[in-house]
This record gives sequence, structure tokens and C-alpha cells, in this order.
Amino acid sequence: MKTDMGMTLKTFIENKYMPDIKCQVKERTYMAKEHIMKTHVYNSSLARMSMSSIKAQDIIAWQNEILKHGYSDCYNRTVNNQIVAAFNHAERFYKLEKNPCRGVKKIGKSDAEKKMIRYWTKEEFDRYLDSMDKKKDAMYHLLFSLQYYCGFRIGETLALMKRDLDFDENSIMISKTYDRRERRDIVTEPKTKSSVRKVFLPDALCDELKQYVESLYKYPMDERLFPVVVRAVEKKMHRQMEKAGIKNIIRVHDLRHSCASFYLSQGADMYAIQRLLGHASIDETIRTYSHFSPQQDRQIANLVNALNQKNTSG
Repeated sequence: MKTDMGMTLKTFIENKYMPDIKCQVKERTYMAKEHIMKTHVYNSSLARMSMSSIKAQDIIAWQNEILKHGYSDCYNRTVNNQIVAAFNHAERFYKLEKNPCRGVKKIGKSDAEKKMIRYWTKEEFDRYLDSMDKKKDAMYHLLFSLQYYCGFRIGETLALMKRDLDFDENSIMISKTYDRRERRDIVTEPKTKSSVRKVFLPDALCDELKQYVESLYKYPMDERLFPVVVRAVEKKMHRQMEKAGIKNIIRVHDLRHSCASFYLSQGADMYAIQRLLGHASIDETIRTYSHFSPQQDRQIANLVNALNQKNTSG
């Protein structure tokens, strides 16, 4: 049965779109969508217009209002994507005859579209780590080492428990992620199915992890090893960068990029990087990190050089 597209955009989102997707996305994703709708859609002139009456120029006018706030490119794109998703849903499942978002250029840029990726070289990370007191800051020293050498998402690291560790084979099982919402600690399934993975640790890092775990006397198997929130990790990182005098300011998430950069510089295979980071596809890995592997790019020219040298010597 065809749904009446004479209902307002706000009514459609509240009564159709949001209930339809609630069980199909993670709680965190749903709450983020709901917040954006309440903040940037429900209080706009679009909200009071009927679905069938909204035109492309109305979407453009709404975009221009969003741009006036001076948000980041990434946030503008995120906001834009929410309203596009709502209209696409109406078109696909509720027979909206004309989708006003079609043909309208999206505002902002996604993270994947940004060309500049910030990262630390091995030397910069060593300098950062050396500025820490390994005994006094044992937890953070280990946490940042895991971020750099294993490329974990920060939520994956903060969700780690003793039962995830296997010291017989020097490995960690990544099977969940941590978040804090409305003053509640939330441990849920990871970002994607491909995020569930076993990661093998370098010997020195495994030894540090083992010493840390042994220092947590009679610690429960199902308690988080790093009982802090993301904000605390970010603050610690920035304070430590100032102490180390590091000018290349990066975010906690950029240690994940640093991990990929480091291993690629050492000649690691792109597929190995994909598995390490838990990317859903090799395309994502190549698109994000291909410019980090100039040594591999040089292999093509080196093959020709070697062939030429062989022909000359022959």
C-alpha cells in the first residue's frame, strides 16, 4: 500500500524512517542519527513541508543554512548524509515519486575524501613513548603502544579484557568495542564483521602486556583492562605531546594511520594491513594507504632497471 507522501518531512522521519532503521543499525549509530535530525532537520523549514512538495532548491537552501554554522567538512557531510538517507528510504520503500536530493551536490567531505592523513614516523613515536615514565604511566605506555603497533581503533583497545588475551601464542582477540554514552559504559559488537580478528603481538609488546596484566592482582576476566574513557586518553596524549616537545600534533585515531604507515614502510603486504586493521575490503585499505608505500611503487621501475642491466651485461 502506498504511503501518503503528503505527510511532513518531520512526521516521515519520526514515524517511518527512524522506526524502520532502529533494529538495523547499532545503538550508537541510531543515537547519532537521531541527534542530527533533532538538531539540524526538525527545527528547519524543511521539517514542516510535505515530502512530495520538497524540491531540489529547498535542499540546497537547507544546505546553505548548515554551512553558515562553520562546521567541519566531515561534519557537514555527515549531516547531509542523514537527510539524503531519509529521502532515499522514502523513495525506495514508500514510493516517493521524486527524490529532491538526486542531482544535488553534497556539502562537505568525508574522511575518506581528505587527502591529508596525519601520522607519526617510528622516530616520532619512539620520542613520544620515551617521554613517558614506564612505571608511573604503565597503563598509558602500554595503551599507546598497542595503538601504534596493532592499529586498533581506540574503542577496541578500551574494550579489551583478560579473556581476550592468549599469551601462549602472543595474540589478542578483537571482538568488541567500547563507548560511553549518557554516563554509561557500553561494550558492544565491533564496527563490522571484518573487525572481529586475531592480532599477533611483537614479543616485546607481548611481554609488556603480560607484565601489566600480572600487576592487576586477581583482576576479573571480564573487566576492562584500561578502565578509562576516550576523552581521558585524548587529554593524556596531548599533555604528553607537549612534554615531549613534538610539533607534529595528531589525534589518538591517527596512531592507527601511523601503524599502517610504519608497516608499509617496512614492506608489509597491503592485504596484511587490511587484516591487521580489520578493514571490510582491500579497496578501503588501498584507497587510504596506497600513498604510504613508495617502496612498492619503485619496484616497477626497479624491475625495468634490473632487466636493462641484464641485457647490457649480456
